[in-house]
Amino acid sequence: MTRVLVVDDEPDYPQLLSIILTKEGFEVETAANGDDARRVASRFVPDVLIVDWMLEDSEDGLAVSKSLARSCPNLRTVLITGYPSSALESRIKKTPDVRLLTKPFTPTHLIELVRELGGCGQQ
Repeated sequence: MTRVLVVDDEPDYPQLLSIILTKEGFEVETAANGDDARRVASRFVPDVLIVDWMLEDSEDGLAVSKSLARSCPNLRTVLITGYPSSALESRIKKTPDVRLLTKPFTPTHLIELVRELGGCGQQ
């Protein structure tokens, strides 16, 4: 079963994504920021990280992904943003284990992406 960690500082958003992904058979944990994500990942060891690009704390979603990848070497990341830019897309292209998902998106698109990335991680 693919393990998914959802990180977003908006309180309801991780819960909504958790419900959607759990119904599809994924094992899901949530976190509100980078520090919380590291605590959860130390015991949960996710295959896929879904993280918001713009978090309220000092880290952005890519920094959280890089930090978690040190202890979760097979981690794949879905970086979610409502503010895509060519600079961000350029950074993503240099990071092969990260995919960009732009808001708004459909649950089906998210599920397909997590399935694709989860097949690459630990099972």
